[in-house]
Amino acid sequence: MDQTATSTELLNCAPPHYSLISTPHNGSIKISSSASGTTLLIREPFTQLPTSVSDFSSFESSSVTLQLSHLNYQSSVFFYRPPSSSTFSKPFFVFLDDFSSFLSFAATTPHEFIITGDFNIYFDNPADTLTFQCLSLLSSFNLSQHVHFSMHDKNHIFDIVISSSDTLLALAVSFTHWSPSDDFPVFTRLSINPAPLPPPTLHSFRWLHSIDVGSFLTDLKSYQLITDPHKLLRPLLSAYNTTLCSLLDKHAPIITKLSRCQSPSDPWFSTTLRAFRSTLRHSEN
Repeated sequence: MDQTATSTELLNCAPPHYSLISTPHNGSIKISSSASGTTLLIREPFTQLPTSVSDFSSFESSSVTLQLSHLNYQSSVFFYRPPSSSTFSKPFFVFLDDFSSFLSFAATTPHEFIITGDFNIYFDNPADTLTFQCLSLLSSFNLSQHVHFSMHDKNHIFDIVISSSDTLLALAVSFTHWSPSDDFPVFTRLSINPAPLPPPTLHSFRWLHSIDVGSFLTDLKSYQLITDPHKLLRPLLSAYNTTLCSLLDKHAPIITKLSRCQSPSDPWFSTTLRAFRSTLRHSEN
């Protein structure tokens, strides 16, 4: 963003049926500001969800989360790191520390997301020390960089697009030579398909709460377990199990139903976490 841009000039840049959200350098999102920062241009209508990104001293960023459908969300984070020649530039080790903290938040987003912007790092030269450190950091968070062509008049790659390596988004990245600056604009087309629903599963259960306790006890008294129990432990235990299974099958027979999920499962909600939640709920009861 040009520091001299006024709110009127920014609003005039927005085509009809588009909303413009400007994030100034101090991090507070508002429509108008004389400070530099990042700007989002979003086509209407859209449903925007509350979102925020922490402020960092070595780069500027803004974020927007859109509800694309009833069950589908997507977050976009827009990024700008000043070049080393800028008076606002910080040492690279400061940027790496800030970027690592930023990725710790971004990589745990429970839905699809992309990070895009100008990093002012030579991503076209993987042998460069700064580039190698930055790409290694992305790899450690299971993130991938998708821009592999030059979009600068000096054949460099500064502007990149980042997503999870496991993303279901089909990203198509392109650019055009028509540009008002020395950086060519990068276009990212996202094919956003709803996450597939888990396959139906069979669940078996008993209606234990529907048991008639009086009738259950009457039947229990007629079994050998009560009338003539075994003296030895092993046959007594076998009679106990057989009696209870028989009574349960009579008073609360097993019911099996086919269950279909109405929403996609969260990949981060593993079997271990599911068991842990179940243990907590039993403890609460």
